[in-house]
Amino acid sequence: MASDGAAQDAVAAKLKKQLEYYFSDANLRRDAHLKGLAGADDDSTLRQWVDLEHVLAFLRARSILDELPSTTDGEPATKRAKMIPSVALTAARASSSIELSEDGTKIRRAQPYVEVDAKELAGRTVYVEPVADEESIDAVQARFAPHGTVANVSLPRGRGFGFVEFEARESAQKAVAA
Repeated sequence: MASDGAAQDAVAAKLKKQLEYYFSDANLRRDAHLKGLAGADDDSTLRQWVDLEHVLAFLRARSILDELPSTTDGEPATKRAKMIPSVALTAARASSSIELSEDGTKIRRAQPYVEVDAKELAGRTVYVEPVADEESIDAVQARFAPHGTVANVSLPRGRGFGFVEFEARESAQKAVAA
């Protein structure tokens, strides 16, 4: 079935993007749980191996995996027996910013974590309003992508505003000027 192959490719691409985000500097500054796992044993580079199965249980990763075709008994793909789906291995292997362990059960950052100065971070972040309550992180990211690489989008629920963090200060300036 060609459509199943296309669906798996689409899921792998989305999952790769999500896994890269989970281990990104932008996310690890805010995600104490994953930062604790990746920085076990006081590793300030945050390059410790983390169980892939654990990461795949995170909400957005699970919702992406639920886009896979159902099993033969009609259950969503994430209800399968405890195992790492091959699409997750494909996604991790395709990334240049995360590494997959030889046995395929753990992932980590490819590069050491670098803490960003608060002033630099503020210069790369844009306050955005209005933001509709139903607008998704992906939609806001797509809206600002023409100005530069978006590192993070934060949308406090029901508040009507958000924050878009860019990889570069120049991108934030372009977004403000637009």
